[in-house]
Amino acid sequence: MKVIFLEDVKGQGKKDEIKEVSDGYARNFLLPKGLVKPATVNSVKTLKNKIQTNQEETALLKGETHLLKAAIENITLGFKLQVSEGKAFGTITDAAIVEKMKAEHKIELDKRKIKAHKALNSLGVFYLDVKLDFGVESRLRVNIQAA
Repeated sequence: MKVIFLEDVKGQGKKDEIKEVSDGYARNFLLPKGLVKPATVNSVKTLKNKIQTNQEETALLKGETHLLKAAIENITLGFKLQVSEGKAFGTITDAAIVEKMKAEHKIELDKRKIKAHKALNSLGVFYLDVKLDFGVESRLRVNIQAA
């Protein structure tokens, strides 16, 4: 019997996969548990449309991620730290960076997306790696000046 898997079944098939399984196994185990449905002409056509829609949505999201990457790479966030006798007081946190990105540039990031870096507690320009979706990475420029 030809079936469409509705969920992953170990050793048999993955979700949205069309496979041939034995009639008894399908009737006695897979169908009663709702793990599969029979692969009719209409259900196969519906599945193909669903897969195509998912691929188009994924391509659109990848494009948006690349646009976000370009936007982040063109931004320089400016921060000020108190300096006394050549020593800066305070640290710029990832949360402060995310908050400033949202306030000034309307870009929402998760602070966990900023890769580990050394403490931002001195003056100068720093480059932070930001992990975005689909394995895309961007570099954010942070400029810290004396207050």
